[in-house]
Amino acid sequence: MKYLCPTCDREVAVGSHCPRCIKKKPRRKAARKSWEQEPSADGLDLPDEDFDYDDFVAREFGHAPHRKIGITWYWYAVALLLLALMLIGLFI
Repeated sequence: MKYLCPTCDREVAVGSHCPRCIKKKPRRKAARKSWEQEPSADGLDLPDEDFDYDDFVAREFGHAPHRKIGITWYWYAVALLLLALMLIGLFI
């Protein structure tokens, strides 16, 4: 089977490249893998080994301590009520 090359309208066998068009195309450089690092990113100003995390958090977010999140008393009451209702339903 043959098909027409879309760029030069020459008949070409299916599964092969057009010999005229393949010579015209410049060779591309091999694509960089997604996991490879760009050379320009080498030597970034990253923190050293003596990085103080607590100092960083204080500078970024201020010195105010964060609010402690806990369960309020009424959720314990709701849990006990549901547990009691399930036990009552189990024995009835």
